[in-house]
Amino acid sequence: MSDGVSFEGFPGIGKATAIPNTFFSSVLPAMREPGDLLAFLWVARLVQEQQGDARFVTAEQVWALPDAASTFEALSDGRESLGRGLAACVELGALLALDLAGSGQQETVYFVNNPASRRAVARARGGDLELRPGAIAYEPQPARRPNIFHLYEEHVGTITPLVAERLLVAAEQYPQHLIESAFREAAERNVRNWKYIERMLQNWSEGNQHHEATGRDSVELRRRRYAGDGSGAAGSASRPR
Repeated sequence: MSDGVSFEGFPGIGKATAIPNTFFSSVLPAMREPGDLLAFLWVARLVQEQQGDARFVTAEQVWALPDAASTFEALSDGRESLGRGLAACVELGALLALDLAGSGQQETVYFVNNPASRRAVARARGGDLELRPGAIAYEPQPARRPNIFHLYEEHVGTITPLVAERLLVAAEQYPQHLIESAFREAAERNVRNWKYIERMLQNWSEGNQHHEATGRDSVELRRRRYAGDGSGAAGSASRPR
């Protein structure tokens, strides 16, 4: 709890969010980031507050909850981790996703993967169920994330053969989301230099994810606190997120 107020315990009778036991045995062990768990928990809570068979939410609805936003900020890296978490849950099969298009708008909606949701998704894709007035439902296309070469050309400049080799090595060595974060942070600092970006990736992969010149906790430290490592030693992390 914040502001020095301790949690006094759960009430004997109160609203509750049901989580299937198979989640703990089959899904939770496969999750790799705090944002994956948070995304599932918040979607599960929101859909269980709804009525009917077609219960779904959007990322915007999750983020609009003050408590949800604060947990993503505290335990992960904010709004981006919500998007990654939802995508990871879909990939793991814990959530189902549909894209809705109509009236000049497009959105992705998420369901907890249970029998009622599977029936609703099948009916929506077949045109028998309208999830939004006038909207057509279809399977989401895999997100096309910018690869390291596009990021380099966008933020640094022309790729030479020597730089291309180093980019290939980095693409194999570091997670994509970490590479994107490094390019983005360098751009925010107006540093168009691969050595700077490469050094940032090296530091982060070694557990020193203190973004330079910032006083906030790093994503890596928050991840390790979530995992139960309270030592706070920046150099003790064994692998990047």
